[in-house]
Amino acid sequence: MCSVDGHHPFLFTSTGMNRLYFCLMAFLFAVCTTVRGVNVIREVRKTVKNARYMENADEAKKVAERLNGAEKSLMDALAQEKNPRKHAGFYYMAALVQCRFNDIENEKIFLKRAYDTTLYYNTIYKIYAYLEQCDSAERSVSSGGRMKFRSSGRRILLEHRANLLNACRFYLRKKDYAEACRFMSLYLHSADYPMLKRDFLGQTDTMYARVAYWLTSAAYHVGAYHEAIRYAPVAYRYPHNREFVQEYLCKSYLAVGDTLGGVQALKNGIVNFPDHTYFFSNLMIYLNKNGKYDEALQFADRMIDYDPKNSLFWLAKAMTCMRMEDYPHCIENCDVVLIQDSMDIKANYLKGLACCNMARNAAEAMEKEDLHSARYKSYKMDMMEYYAQAALPLERVRRQTPEQAGRWAPLLYQVYLYQNRGKEFEEMERIVRSLKTTEKDK
Repeated sequence: MCSVDGHHPFLFTSTGMNRLYFCLMAFLFAVCTTVRGVNVIREVRKTVKNARYMENADEAKKVAERLNGAEKSLMDALAQEKNPRKHAGFYYMAALVQCRFNDIENEKIFLKRAYDTTLYYNTIYKIYAYLEQCDSAERSVSSGGRMKFRSSGRRILLEHRANLLNACRFYLRKKDYAEACRFMSLYLHSADYPMLKRDFLGQTDTMYARVAYWLTSAAYHVGAYHEAIRYAPVAYRYPHNREFVQEYLCKSYLAVGDTLGGVQALKNGIVNFPDHTYFFSNLMIYLNKNGKYDEALQFADRMIDYDPKNSLFWLAKAMTCMRMEDYPHCIENCDVVLIQDSMDIKANYLKGLACCNMARNAAEAMEKEDLHSARYKSYKMDMMEYYAQAALPLERVRRQTPEQAGRWAPLLYQVYLYQNRGKEFEEMERIVRSLKTTEKDK
């Protein structure tokens, strides 16, 4: 009997043999891998079942080594497993290994023996991580069918959730904020696990908002700014210290370079927490630095309307007027503060500086006029009056901050020069000369 092409039907060409060989090898490899995976899981299950707490240190070490070896064999087998439907079983079994580690540490606690707190909490972290991977693997191959590990996985997660929360508290008390953030992030993130969707729908866990508050603060302090930004909205649901949550949010935005987000957070902070002056002070710095003076004045007026007795708001408005070179309004706002406290350093300095600037402007205008003209005389009178007004506030600044001669000495030098106060001028000239010498030596 011959085939149509003239070859015997049961004879293979060399090419056909090669194909058959590779197909056979691939089949055998798949079979062997599957068998090996099943055997690994079976062996690990046996290891977990037989692992017990041992009083003897050497025996305890051997138990730990066997469990660690079992976990490694699972991960090695997982890496070789080509069938994604098998992956969930490896992750689930790895979670059980960590459960056994946890049980052993729990037994030590019960028997009042020394136990490893870090190991104890890390087992819980790994349990959550493995079971999340297990559920994810099942979802990736399931099309609405039965989820083999979901029910038992959910029970395990809920069983350990209280101690996951205790881990958060433990690391916060130790001021190990990096580790605290790791566990708090897991506590919050795991509430969104599909495996737990029936239990924490809408994050109804009563501790959820409080942990978000802890995390926002800790994350900012360890530089995990994106975590702080992510959970700040949740932290607002915690009814205490919400102004500090808003402050960490502002700082985190600015730390990651999101200026727009930071500025908007500052504005929201002013609206929602007007008594927490961080928001107003920093917003005014930003607006003044970027020349947004009209907006700065609007916020200053808003806060003055809210609390007209707060000198911070008047001084902020005075500073904006100073930057706008609107010296009369700067002095006007400083005077409001000085009525309440005549020795306020900032108000005295700003008033003295504004008066000196107005005197200088009058002097410049005077130089452009004819020496015998009425305008010349008018500008000269203005100049002398402004310097006279500057004297008292600047002398107050000098008395209160003698170590800051660089601020008040050059201004008082001008005042005493034009007021023809010989003795005071000579003293101020020596101070200014000393400042210049010191600056040169640097």
